[in-house]
Amino acid sequence: MNLPLDDVQAPESAPRPRTKRRQRALDVLVIEDESIIAKDIELIVSDLGHRVIGPARTHEEALSLALKARPAVVVADVKLADGSSGIVAVDEMLRKIDAAVIFVTAVPQWLQTGELEPVLVIPKPYSVEEVKAAVTQATSRRAQSLETIMATKSAVSRLTRKQ
Repeated sequence: MNLPLDDVQAPESAPRPRTKRRQRALDVLVIEDESIIAKDIELIVSDLGHRVIGPARTHEEALSLALKARPAVVVADVKLADGSSGIVAVDEMLRKIDAAVIFVTAVPQWLQTGELEPVLVIPKPYSVEEVKAAVTQATSRRAQSLETIMATKSAVSRLTRKQ
């Protein structure tokens, strides 16, 4: 028996194809004094669909950009061009803004305190995949939740006191 195609309907229990949910674009502040690394991180962040703020090379530039742009994520080197600490700069900005934090550093052992969760640390040299994974994690809804942001502020504050 042939039925007209107009009368045929898919059963309601049939699985619908899943569409990949597009992550919302967020502002990401890059704090890095080495211009080649800063540009590389900018390109990676942009390729993920996020807006790049910066780069900031010094403590003062970082704070100024953070207060103006109020980024959702901060990607920061530990040592800045003016000899200051990226950790201290991030701690200061987290007193005024809410942001997830990723430290990118050639000396990750400085940050191995066991108390950094949920702050992310990427050792230099890094791979594109490491940066993409960290930025994707930092821009997730979970990482942007108030609870996680408060834990991030606490972890960076503890880290600053140990310096």
